Parts: sequence; C-alpha cells; structure tokens
Amino acid sequence: MERALATVAELALRNGALAGLDALLRLAVSLTGVAGIALHEGRVRIAEAGLRPPPRSRARAPQVIPAGDGRAALVLLPERLGLEQREVLGRIARLGATLLAARRREIAAQARQRSLCQELRRLKRELAHRERNRSVASHDLRTPLLVIKGYVDMMRKGMTGALTPAMERYLERMMSATQDMGSLISRELAPGSVPEDLLSLLTASFESVKRARPLCVRLEREAKSAPVRGPGAVVALLARTLARDVGATGAHTVSVALEAKEKLGMWKVRVSTDKQRTLPARKVARLEHLVLRLGGTLSIQDEAPFELRLLLPAAVASRQA
Repeated sequence: MERALATVAELALRNGALAGLDALLRLAVSLTGVAGIALHEGRVRIAEAGLRPPPRSRARAPQVIPAGDGRAALVLLPERLGLEQREVLGRIARLGATLLAARRREIAAQARQRSLCQELRRLKRELAHRERNRSVASHDLRTPLLVIKGYVDMMRKGMTGALTPAMERYLERMMSATQDMGSLISRELAPGSVPEDLLSLLTASFESVKRARPLCVRLEREAKSAPVRGPGAVVALLARTLARDVGATGAHTVSVALEAKEKLGMWKVRVSTDKQRTLPARKVARLEHLVLRLGGTLSIQDEAPFELRLLLPAAVASRQA
C-alpha cells in the first residue's frame, strides 16, 4: 500500500496532479475491488475509474468517503463496504484531497503564466512602437543638424564672403553646439539605450542579502526611479557588489539614501551602517573601479557611522523630469 501510494505521488510530480488522480482511482479499484469510483470536488466530478457511479446530486445519495477538507469526496459503487475497504479508501481519499489542492495550484500557476505571456506580448508591441518612434525621432533630429553643419562649413570656408572676427566666433559656437547636439542624439537615441534604474537594482540587491543574513534595510528616496547613464551591466554589478560588501560588514541596520543633485546632473547615494568597520582595500578598489566606469565618484567615511557616498551620472530624461 505504501509503495503504491508513493508511486502515485511520483507520477503526479512528473506528469501533473490530474494524471496522479487518475492513477490513484485506478489503484483504489484494484486494491478494494469496488465496481466504480469517482473523485468529486463539491458537485464537480474530477476523475473516475471503473463503472460510472451515480452523481452526488441524485435524490438517493451514493456511498461517499469524505476526504477531510470538506470539499473533496470519493463516490463509490456499490454502496456497501467492509471495514478494511473503508480504511484503504480513507487513505486514498486523503491523498486525493492533497492532489486536488496541488491541481488548484497548477491551475492558478497556468492562469498566471497566461497572464504573464499576454503582458509580455503587450510589452513587446509597446517596445516595437517605441523603437519605431525612436528611429523616426533620431532621423528627424539629425537631418536639420546636418543641414546646419553644412551651411556653417560653407560659411567658414568663405563661400558666402569674407567673415568678420565676430562672425567667426558665432560660427565656431554654432559648430560646437551642433556637434554637442549630434553627440547627445547618438547617445540618448541609440538602439537599446534605456538607462538602468539604480533604485530598483539597489532594492533587489539588498533584498537578496536580507534573505541570506538578518539585516534591516532603511531606504530613503526622493524619486520613484533613478535612471543612471552608463552600461546597464556595470550599473547592475555595482548595485549587487555594494549590497554584498556592506552586508558582509556584520551590520544589523543599513540605511540607503538616494537624492538628486540636479545642478550636477548626478544621483547621490549614501549607504551607512550602525557599525564602524572598514571595508578591505580590495573591495574598496573594486567599488571605485565600477563607479569610475560610470563616470562617478566614491568617498568613504570609516569612523562611526560607517558611510559610503557615491555620485553617479543621471540620465538626461531624469534630469529634465
């Protein structure tokens, strides 16, 4: 009996709860010799084996073995059972209730999967639409810049007549502004140039550290997001490294404050702990390397309270917002 039930449980684990229920009812028929058996959840028949038992809604109630959860029950044919048969069917009913609960979880997971697939398709359509708009905007902005640059070049070469010193200075400024705007368009409207959100990355990284060790994290923020300019992989690695290294100091409480320095076009991040403990030189060097790759700065306060201060370049969109 134990081995047979274990086999049914393994089958359900491999092929799903419904396959396990079908195997369980076939096992009940072979072990007890009943003519027919069905598993009901309320008035809904989920699975059956052997002859088809009458429904539970009939005026003459069939033989029923409750599963113990108030919802699942075995309906049997014939109606009279021996004591040994009842004990076996009781165990089968309890396993059937467990498999029914697993089936409900599978149905809920499938519904979530369908919802996620629909959301993914919607996001793909939205991303494709935004990519088309980005491409059009990049082209529409580059075209007048090229025209302006061409006319400025012609004027600087004297094709429109002699230039006064003041006119040369004005043309030099126009050329510089045109080049800066071209660089800005190339950087901000390049394919795949969506900046990483430092706030969400820090939140996820410290949550991961909290699961590994007892740690209280206090987050102070001025904005709902903090997009950082630079390679996304470097921003993500910086957030993970920062959370891991600070969590390894043995601190019980970590405070993370994020504020915008609009005049500098930077995000200021302050990470402080309730302990005075200096990070090893190799960890400091690794953090400095990542911060420098993003064009930022890092400073450390070793005395109590220990604090790391980072300045990281904000994306243009976040500065304008």
